[in-house]
Amino acid sequence: MTQNQNQVQQIVNELRQRGERVTIQRRMVIEALCTTKGHQTVNDVRDTLKVHGEAMTESTVYRILRWLNEHGFASQTDLGAQGVVYELLYATPHHHLVCLACGSITALDDGGIETLRKHVQDEYSFEPRVEHMAIFGWCKECQRKNLVGTFAHPQSE
Repeated sequence: MTQNQNQVQQIVNELRQRGERVTIQRRMVIEALCTTKGHQTVNDVRDTLKVHGEAMTESTVYRILRWLNEHGFASQTDLGAQGVVYELLYATPHHHLVCLACGSITALDDGGIETLRKHVQDEYSFEPRVEHMAIFGWCKECQRKNLVGTFAHPQSE
């Protein structure tokens, strides 16, 4: 069994242990997420399914991704102009710094966010669920160019 197949089976087993039904469509979306690592939009998942000869509506893929997110297996992150992306939570925890001026995205280690989690727990007696976060602001280059306060506009397709 390949690593992807092991990961799919592990997720399926955990969901079934929780009493969740794993339909054929749900399994196909899980397989697509495991096959294509990294951030994926709903359409990216649909494209992966199409490559494997499977067709699924956008709304069905969206509902399954939301279901995986609600059960703690996939993150959902709004990257601004780049759109909403999903990623398996078995990936190394990380976050993103998204520049509002140029749209660049920089990976952020989870270490700094762990400090925030601990502060929220201690100060507010609240258990935060911060798996994959986007922090918006202005990158070093755009600050240098005095672009703070400007916003990128999504490209027209």
